[in-house]
Amino acid sequence: MQLQREAGPRSRIDLSLALPSSATPDGVGELALAATLFVPDEIADDVRVLVCWPGGSYGRDYWDIRIPGHDGYSFAEHMTSCGFLVLAVDPLGVGGSGRPADGTVCTYEALAAAAHGAVEVLRARLADGSLAAGLPPIAEPRVVGVGHSMGGGLVAIQQAQWGSYDGIAVLGYTHGVKTRSVDHGDDATMRSTAVELAKGFWGSQWEAGYGVVDKVPHQAWLNGPDVPAEIIAADNANPVVWAAWPYVDALHVGYTAAHAAQVSSPVFLAFGEFDISEQPRGEAAFYERADDITLFVLAGSYHCHNFQAGRADLWDRIGGWATGVAGSRPSAGSS
Repeated sequence: MQLQREAGPRSRIDLSLALPSSATPDGVGELALAATLFVPDEIADDVRVLVCWPGGSYGRDYWDIRIPGHDGYSFAEHMTSCGFLVLAVDPLGVGGSGRPADGTVCTYEALAAAAHGAVEVLRARLADGSLAAGLPPIAEPRVVGVGHSMGGGLVAIQQAQWGSYDGIAVLGYTHGVKTRSVDHGDDATMRSTAVELAKGFWGSQWEAGYGVVDKVPHQAWLNGPDVPAEIIAADNANPVVWAAWPYVDALHVGYTAAHAAQVSSPVFLAFGEFDISEQPRGEAAFYERADDITLFVLAGSYHCHNFQAGRADLWDRIGGWATGVAGSRPSAGSS
């Protein structure tokens, strides 16, 4: 697959990916994940499919940022112009996706299980040509999981548990120490400490199990001082409902690291120069079984890479890496 960019409009199709009850928490039943498909003008036989998951407080439109007067912020448009098929998805309990009534069942692993179910649906519908009108059947697509921040932790858990993808790109998510995190362990006190920290983050919304985060106090580390004011204003004005309980798992140092250690597929890691990882060049060590690891640090960038001035540099690096990912995903349970 040649990485080549051409100008022109791209198809954008909203989808509902119906999940079987086996992909949702016990007793919840069938739910659907909301997704948006972006289709290139021409589809190569060896097309790569990028399945993209947003970070906490963001929805799937993080991958297709559209702000009047500010062009070039859409990851999806950039990547379809290079020939990739892009599917942006709201995780379970997030944005337009199905939301279990009991928010406590919407854990990080529940999000990962639902994500795996969605990828299985995707592969089946690509193979039989039923994913979207006008899209030809793609028998053996090479599917790459792309996750930013909490979405990065999600694809790592998912890949460790089910080997859903041919490779994963984990952007801006650290398995190591982060602010307001606690050491991981089986001790109930440590778990309760993580719960209390998460409660403090969510405040009065905690009991509901879902809520929206006010991004204004977090802009210093999300986007930094150089992002245009209109971009910041648009970001702040677009909060997305998220599940609260995955934050407990994310606040356990070592929780997602245990999953990362089981990933054996190719891994692409990316951080901004001023991102949340204290030692981005040490992140590769968490992927103990992976023999193919690429690390990229985006100069001048803060956490939300898709808002940063150098975003296209990162996108091109992801594209070059994904083009080289072979279609031989690990079988379930082998990673």
